[in-house]
Parts: sequence; structure tokens; C-alpha cells
Amino acid sequence: MNLFSVPYMSIAHRDETKMELNRSPPLRSWLVFLGLTSIGLYCAHESQNLWYGSFFFVCGLCLGHIAMDRWEECNFDKSRNRVAMFHRTLYDVVLRRTPGRQVVSNIDEIVDIRVESEKLKYAGTTYTVALLFQSGFSLAVTSTGTYGNKDVQEKLAGEMRDFLGLAERHKAMEDLNAVIEDHIAKAGPPPGSVPEEAEEDKKETPTSTKRRKK
Repeated sequence: MNLFSVPYMSIAHRDETKMELNRSPPLRSWLVFLGLTSIGLYCAHESQNLWYGSFFFVCGLCLGHIAMDRWEECNFDKSRNRVAMFHRTLYDVVLRRTPGRQVVSNIDEIVDIRVESEKLKYAGTTYTVALLFQSGFSLAVTSTGTYGNKDVQEKLAGEMRDFLGLAERHKAMEDLNAVIEDHIAKAGPPPGSVPEEAEEDKKETPTSTKRRKK
């Protein structure tokens, strides 16, 4: 793999009940951070004013922090029926703070895992893995996608489906729906219901005219 490319999530740990995915900033992200910080440090060194020098250094540090990618994780825990997604910034890692963005949901609410694409003007197409929930809401496991081939995302999505047993769940639902439909077809219409043909004949029959009184 190219050291300057942006990797996607990888499986850090997997067993029967847990699956942990993580993503760390690539080398390119660290070089951008060091470059912007160095520019701010150089401007601070060349400045004759202490306040201006401090301002340039802080600006370079903040710009480097903004440009740097995040540490992202997505953890599945079948024993607790929970999926948790969160990311950490460089400040969170250095200061060991609580992750800034956390998303927690139930595993049994996930109905599918798919690869989503997004076309960016003048940049190309990015791909990311997303969780699809029963409500129809989809949530990407990473805040940003990656360019180029989507084979990595497709492989990861397959591993996640296999861990969650979505194929077996879908087959069980299809079998259950088939049994219900077959039972309804054999049972026939409920007692007391009027067939559709009889209702149509009843609508077409003219009402009896009232007899005129002499």
C-alpha cells in the first residue's frame, strides 16, 4: 500500500461476539500537520513581536489540527446488542479525552450493510460503508470516504454482513413470509365476508321502485 494514500477501515479484532474496526490518520495527514505547524513556528520565530509570534504559532497549530484526519472506530458487540461508532481528534488522543462524536444503536435494528458512493465536483467519486437501519436511515461508519477502487469497501461490508448474520436473517424472514402467505391462501376468505363478485352484482342491481298509492 502507498504510504501517502488514505486507507479505509480495517478489522482490528474479531471473535464470535465482538468485531472492532478502526482507522488511523495516514502518513500524508501527519506531514500536512507538521508542515502547517512548522510554518506557524517559523513565522513566530521571525516575528519581532511576542504577541504576533504567539498568534502565528497558534494559527499554524490550529490549521494543522483541522487538516489532520481523525481516529475512527466502529465496534459491534453481540453480547450487549450494541454497535458504537466514535472518532477522536489529535487533542482527544493527546489529552485522553472522551471521543467527541459517538453514535450508539442496537444491532438488531441493522437490516443491511452497503457501499455508498458520492461524486465530488473536480475530485472524483468516494466510497464508504454504511449501515442501513429498519427506519430506512443509513449511517456511514466513517466520516469521509476514499477515492479509487471500492473493492476494499465491498470486502469489509461482506465481512460485517457475515459477522452479523444478515444473510441468514434475510432468508429466515423470506421463509416466514412465504409460510404466512401460503397459510392465508389455504385458509381462504374469513367467515361472513362477501366475495368481490357478489358485491359487484349487488351494486349493479337496480333498487326496487316504490309503488304509487292510488
